[in-house]
Amino acid sequence: MPQSLAHLLVERAEKSGPAVALRYKENRAPYRDMSWTDLAALVKDMSFGLAALGFQADERAAVLAPTSHHWVAADLSIISAGGVSVPIYPTSSSSDLEHILNNSEAKIVFVYNEALLNKLLKVRAKVPHLKKLVLLTAPSKGKSLSELTVEEGLLIGVEELLEQGRALKAEQPEVVDQRRDGVSREKLATIIYTSGTTGTPKGVMLTHHNILSVLADLPELLPVGEGDTFLSFLPLSHVFERVCGEYYWIYSGCTCAYAEGIEYVAKNMGEVQPTHMLVVPRILDKIYSKVKGGIDGASGRARKLIEWSINVGREVQAQKNSGKEPGRILKLKFAIAEKFVLSKLRERIGARLKLIISGGAPATAEVIEFFNAIGITVLEGYGLTETSAPTNVNRIDKNKFGCVGPKLKSVEMKIADDGEVCFRGPSIFTGYYRADEMNSEVFNDGWFHTGDIGVIDADGYLKITDRKKDIIVNSAGKNIAPQKIENVLKTIPLISQAIVFGDKKKTLVALLTLDEQATSEFANEKSWSFKDFSDLLQNPELNSYLKSEINKKCAPLADYERVRNFSILPQELSVENGELTATLKIKRNVLKAKYRDLIESLYKEESVLVSR
Repeated sequence: MPQSLAHLLVERAEKSGPAVALRYKENRAPYRDMSWTDLAALVKDMSFGLAALGFQADERAAVLAPTSHHWVAADLSIISAGGVSVPIYPTSSSSDLEHILNNSEAKIVFVYNEALLNKLLKVRAKVPHLKKLVLLTAPSKGKSLSELTVEEGLLIGVEELLEQGRALKAEQPEVVDQRRDGVSREKLATIIYTSGTTGTPKGVMLTHHNILSVLADLPELLPVGEGDTFLSFLPLSHVFERVCGEYYWIYSGCTCAYAEGIEYVAKNMGEVQPTHMLVVPRILDKIYSKVKGGIDGASGRARKLIEWSINVGREVQAQKNSGKEPGRILKLKFAIAEKFVLSKLRERIGARLKLIISGGAPATAEVIEFFNAIGITVLEGYGLTETSAPTNVNRIDKNKFGCVGPKLKSVEMKIADDGEVCFRGPSIFTGYYRADEMNSEVFNDGWFHTGDIGVIDADGYLKITDRKKDIIVNSAGKNIAPQKIENVLKTIPLISQAIVFGDKKKTLVALLTLDEQATSEFANEKSWSFKDFSDLLQNPELNSYLKSEINKKCAPLADYERVRNFSILPQELSVENGELTATLKIKRNVLKAKYRDLIESLYKEESVLVSR
C-alpha cells in the first residue's frame, strides 16, 4: 500500500504509464484520452505551481468545481504539494461557501468557470484568508482574466499556474518530491464538509491512512482492473465518489470517463460503454422507472414473456445468493430468457455494464432485485463521510436485497442499546475540524455513533432502518421509520420522490412528486384528458390510480405504517430550491416547514385511502 494518496498516483503512473487513465469532454466535442504518464505530469506541474504561489505544506486549498478531470487534477495537486484538499459543492449556498472557506482558512481556491467565480467573488470580502483563485477553464470568448475581477493579483488561469510551476521546477526540481515524501499516512489529507440535511456544514477530517485503509479492503469486494471503464458523474465533493471513484480508480488502474453532467449520463453511457458505475438510489429509480414503463407498455404476449424472463432471472439470482447451483430445468429456462429478453434489456441500459454500487441513501430492494435479475450486478453499500465512505458492502456471491452487506474487514461494528449503528477502526475520521464539542457527542469509548438505526442479521449483514433523528413517533407512541415507507411508495413507477410525515399524529400522510415524462405517457395510454402536466396533476383519474396503487403497496405494512392521504407537488424536489442536499438527500425539516399548511390540510380532509 502506498505511503500516501500522492504516492498512489506516482506508483500507478510508473506501473501503467501509457495506458488510458481518463477520458473527458470539453464543449460537447468527442471524448479525449489522457494517459497515466500525462496525468501524473500535469498534477506534478500544478503542484509546482502551487508552491510557486507560496502555498505551504499542511495549508488548505479548496476545489469549487463540478465532477471533471479538472477537479481530480486540482485535488491531487493540492495533496502532492503536501497540502490539505477542501472540496466544495458547486451548489453550496453563499453562507455555506463563506463558512467553509473561513473555517478551513483555505489560502487558494481552484474554481471551475466564470459562473462559480462570480459566486465566490460575492463572499470574497468576508474571507480574508483567501489569497489566490485559479480558474480551471478559459474565460468566455473575448474576455480576459483581468476583466473577471477588480482585485489585482487575485485571479490567475490554470495555464499561468502551470507556467509558474514549470519555472520553479527548472530552478528547484526537488521541491514537489520532497513535499510528497514528507507526507505520512497519519497526516491530514482532506477536510470534507458534510452537506447535511440541517444546520451548518461540519468539517470531517480524514487522514491519508483513513482513506488508504478503505482502498486496501475494496479489491476482493469490488473487482475492477485494467480494461474496465468507470463512468464518473456523482459529486466528487462527496466522500462516496471521491474514495470509491477517484482514489479507487487510481488504485485499481482502470479507465475513468467523466460525464458531461448528470443530465447527460444516458448519452455518455452510450459513448463510453462503462463497465462500472457508482450511483445514488434516485438514479437507479429513474432507470428502473423508464425500463418498467416500457415493459408495462408492451403488448400482452410480449409483456408476459418479459415478465416471465425477469422472474426466471430472479430465481437464478436467488439460487446463487443462497450458494446453490441452479437446476437443469431452471438453467434451460434461463438460457431462453437470456437469449430473447434479458440480454436485450441490458443492451438498453448498458451493453458492457456489469457492476453498479449504490450508496448515499437506502435503496429500494425491488429496484436492486430487478437489475440483478436481468444480469447487471447492483450492490448496495453503506458508509458516511466520517467513515471514509464504505463500512459495509454487499457481496457479489451473496447479495441480500434490502441490506447494505457485511462490514469491511478492517472495521468493527456494533449496535448500541438504542439501535444506533456504531463503528471503530482505521477508516474512522479523526474528528470534526475545530469542533471539539461535536466530537465528544459522536465518540464514546472509541466507537463512532453514526446517527443511523439498524440491525445485524445472523450472517453479519447490516440493515439500515432509518436515521435516528428522522424516526416518526405517532400519537400512540409507535416508532415509525419513514424511509422504509418512502421506498415502498417509490416502487410505483410514476412516483419519483415520496416524503412521509406523521410525527405526533394518528396517521401518516405523504407528499409526492411524479416523473413528468412517465406520467404523461401513462396518461396518454389511458386516454385521460389533460392540457399539460400541471393540468394532469389535477386529473381525478390520476388521483384514483395513485390511491389504488398506494393502497396495494402499503397493504403488507402494519396498520400504523400505511399512508392515509397524500398530495402531489407541482415539480420535482431540487438542490437549487434547497429541498435536497448536494447528494440528493431529502431535507425533511425544510420540506416540513415549507409545506406546513399543505401537510396540515391532509389531516383535515377525509382519508382518501382505504385501510386493509
